[in-house]
Amino acid sequence: MHARHRTALLACAAVFALHAPLAQAQSPHPLLSPPAAQRYPQELAKEMQRIAGGTAAQERAKALVAALQKTLAQPREGIRTVVVPERPIAGQLSAVAIVPPSSKPGVPIGVCLQQGVVAEDGQMTHTNIGMLQIASDGSVAPHLWTGERVGAEVDGKLQAACAPYRAGYIEYIRSAAPG
Repeated sequence: MHARHRTALLACAAVFALHAPLAQAQSPHPLLSPPAAQRYPQELAKEMQRIAGGTAAQERAKALVAALQKTLAQPREGIRTVVVPERPIAGQLSAVAIVPPSSKPGVPIGVCLQQGVVAEDGQMTHTNIGMLQIASDGSVAPHLWTGERVGAEVDGKLQAACAPYRAGYIEYIRSAAPG
């Protein structure tokens, strides 16, 4: 009985695998692999609703756009990362914006919102609380991502929770076509 059940599951998995390339081609999100989207559809839907419904995230994005106005008005040669506020304190919401160069106006600004949390050992780490994209027209939309959510130690140094998102978004900007 168990062997038949396992065989049926394997057959279903094989059929699903044949359809996977189609799903990958239709992925609307550059950093979210379709297998992750298929594995965690409820979690991703909740995350999107939480970010989209949260006025704090929308207000933070608007404040960030205002802080970026000077940067956005100038021609940009390369990819820039802007943190607002520059040195956040524990409990404070901060935003890390990854701004594409002027040569790629169609690529939105990637924004990672994070909050500093003091751990039991007194060290401050950051928890990633959501991502947004800001289009060139100023519109704000949730940006789904399933990467690292809590600050991790890399080479003995504690990294901010937005570090993996920043690295991934920079790769996305680099791979985007100019214009």
